[in-house]
Amino acid sequence: MRTCMIWLAAGLPLWAAESAPDAAVVELRETISKVVDVKSQTSAERLDWEARKAEMNELLGLHRRELQLLDEELSKAGQSAGGYDEQKQAAEAEIALLKQARRASREAVARNQPRMLALAKRFPAPLAGDTEIERIMLEAWKPGDEPRDGLQAILGMIAKAEQFNRRITRAKEERDGREVEVLYLGLAGAYYADRSGNAGTGEPAEEGWVWASRPELNGEVLNAFDQLDKKRPPALVELPVKIKEGGR
Repeated sequence: MRTCMIWLAAGLPLWAAESAPDAAVVELRETISKVVDVKSQTSAERLDWEARKAEMNELLGLHRRELQLLDEELSKAGQSAGGYDEQKQAAEAEIALLKQARRASREAVARNQPRMLALAKRFPAPLAGDTEIERIMLEAWKPGDEPRDGLQAILGMIAKAEQFNRRITRAKEERDGREVEVLYLGLAGAYYADRSGNAGTGEPAEEGWVWASRPELNGEVLNAFDQLDKKRPPALVELPVKIKEGGR
């Protein structure tokens, strides 16, 4: 409707426009301006739609190309069905072996969990502190859990216990109500003393280490500490050793 008004207005004779009242001229100009604005907006919308249409066509072309490539890959896969079957069978066999190994590992953890926790109770204080994380992890492990955490805990505790058993370890602990220095000879036994005359021995037991006061050993134990600190020249130290029969 507004487009027709443009042409009708444009077809008026010049004398008619000149003889029209000023108000009519103003109204005519406003109408023409509004119609021009509508045409400009329509042109902009048309250009925007054409750009979007071109973009959609480009995306559609890419999608068709992807489908074509997929069809080609499927065709190739169909041509090598024999090789695919062989690969599938090999993968299934490997998965079966992995499941079997996992099941065996889970059974091994469940079988050794109570034994390892019982052994952990016999660890001396320094070793118990060093293996605390592994012990907590092993206590939290359940038979239905993945075997990895349980195996890591058991192997970690065993490795640290072996290292502790190969060396001499010194630690400060409380004995007889006082802080003393303890000398561990691996996991076989221990001796403690202080500069106030206290001394004694320690040995592993079922529920932890058992300590006995032996003040008469104070001099020899302090002698051993002084030699380790290089305060004295190396010399033999006489300390009692208790040997249990039957390797118990």
